[in-house]
Amino acid sequence: MSLQSFRVDQTLLPRKLRRSIQRNTSFFTQRKFVPHCSTDLSTSCKEEVPNYLAVNVLPDQSNTRQGAVRKVLVILNPNSGFRSSRDVFYKKVQSKLKLSGFLMEVVETAYAGHAKILASTVDLSKFPDGIICVGGDGIVNEVLNGLLGRDDFEVAIRLPIGIIPAGSDNSLVWTVLGIKDPVSAAIVLAKGGFTPIDVFAVKWIKAGVTHFGLTASYYGFVADVLELSENFRLHLGPFRYVAAGLLKFLSLPQYRFEVDYLPLSPGTNPELKPLTEKCHEQLSDDDKLRGGIHLDGRIEDSWVTRKGEFLGIFVCNHFCKPARGLLSPVIAPKAQHDDGSLDLILVHGSGRLKLFCFFVAYQLCWHLLLPYVEYVKVKQVKIRPVGNTHNGCGVDGELLRGEGKAEWQCSLLPGQGRLLGRHPGALK
Repeated sequence: MSLQSFRVDQTLLPRKLRRSIQRNTSFFTQRKFVPHCSTDLSTSCKEEVPNYLAVNVLPDQSNTRQGAVRKVLVILNPNSGFRSSRDVFYKKVQSKLKLSGFLMEVVETAYAGHAKILASTVDLSKFPDGIICVGGDGIVNEVLNGLLGRDDFEVAIRLPIGIIPAGSDNSLVWTVLGIKDPVSAAIVLAKGGFTPIDVFAVKWIKAGVTHFGLTASYYGFVADVLELSENFRLHLGPFRYVAAGLLKFLSLPQYRFEVDYLPLSPGTNPELKPLTEKCHEQLSDDDKLRGGIHLDGRIEDSWVTRKGEFLGIFVCNHFCKPARGLLSPVIAPKAQHDDGSLDLILVHGSGRLKLFCFFVAYQLCWHLLLPYVEYVKVKQVKIRPVGNTHNGCGVDGELLRGEGKAEWQCSLLPGQGRLLGRHPGALK
């Protein structure tokens, strides 16, 4: 029998070989290919979806409407950090957000304050689902102040702000949402939802100028370092704070302030001991307690005054955990981003030795044990520099410059801010 006339008859083949042929035939006849489709990733989606998308993005959209398109404005600071924010967004983040249903318009800032102008003039009806900031805490602060300075304040204050961390300091997103890297931030944004956060206002009383913040305001040594660090922004990036801190430490001036604060009622926070005890323990010749109304050993609406030398004054809206660093210390461990109060930390005294001991203890989270550090939860704070003391104020990494005898007032807008995304632990 010739090979050409040979006819394969399955009935004449062995049983195992016949079953093998049937399995192979079934595999090729039943296998289907997804048609080639064009995506923003400029790659073929033939046969299968990328693994990272299937695992990290698609199953986690339980908090968004199925198939909903979310229209957002993306404001990118190209000079953030080591000027790598463009690569961070376009190479690592943009594709994930698009595949998660975000319809984005991307605008890059061209100068300091540009993000504030964009947020104050943009047509919010075009971006009803929020504004995403690519950069550090500074650009978030600019966007916040742009929104809260609008005429349509009631609408703007409800617009959520998203954060893709790519700056020198990303304390806000790390502390509140538990996110350090931009890819994780994109995944949290894709999951949907938002997180309420208190907003605080810093008012320069004499000029009537108000600046809003989400993290902290600070005075004294840290504000001085912030001002000096601007000289090294272009050359040192995030390390400019270290260089400026060392230079200012070597030429440390004296800082004198008058501080008035309105303590939070002890009844609203059972973990704190009555503030009357703390006040009586720490009163000195320069301190006084005024306007006090004592009820059952508690103090109601009483302003406390502190006068003297202070190495630093911190007014915190959350516990301010830095995203960079080995130990990730916290400056205000009792603070929460939505507790309706501010946390005031007063570092009394002067001199390099006290300052050095404070920063070493801070790195170990022992700074509150130092005898010259005072920690109080407050409703409102007024701060007045005395003499030649630096009269500037730092807010979320932005420096506010006062003139003459400036007086700063910090107050709170409870729960008025919204951040896009939720802490991963809150979704479980």
